[in-house]
Amino acid sequence: MRATLHAVIDSQTQRCISDETYDGVMLLLRDAQAHLSIDRDSACLCLTRALVMLQKSDSQLKNRHGCLTGWQIKRVVDYIDANLDSSIRTNQLAAVLSLSVSYFSHAFKNTFGVTPLVYVARRRIESARQIMLTTDSSLTDIAHSHGFCDQSHFIRTFRRQIGVTPQAWRRLCDAGLYEEQTGSTPRTLAIVKASACSV
Repeated sequence: MRATLHAVIDSQTQRCISDETYDGVMLLLRDAQAHLSIDRDSACLCLTRALVMLQKSDSQLKNRHGCLTGWQIKRVVDYIDANLDSSIRTNQLAAVLSLSVSYFSHAFKNTFGVTPLVYVARRRIESARQIMLTTDSSLTDIAHSHGFCDQSHFIRTFRRQIGVTPQAWRRLCDAGLYEEQTGSTPRTLAIVKASACSV
């Protein structure tokens, strides 16, 4: 019976609650199991606390109806990051979570504020920028290694998100003239004005 209870919680509940709540409930269930033969009142208290945690989680989930849960966010972001070098379609992302494409698209946009394809493009550009800062790889190689079909597609997407071309951005960074503004989405470009006075 205990093994069955844990199996049901492992397979069903984790789909519906956050990792933090899941861990807390599992800890309380283990405590209840340990106290069951020694002190039934303590076991009942542990079970009651676990039930309260699940009820709170359920009400929070109802308030976030139409959004992805914590574990779904982690799984889809991990999938995107692992596959930046290849084509990523919305139906593939929906399949990762075993959701319909329409529900996934709606939940993704409610969660991240953008469509899946816009989010993927942002992750690609973010990763490409890291490579541009740490290597001397050509823009063509960087474009291909980040899932862009060609360099011009990469340049258009980069300019749309960052405000300048990749080559110009790289030069600004090399010269120390690029400063990213924080708190804005998508990221915007702020160029640090060089002093007009020379000593």
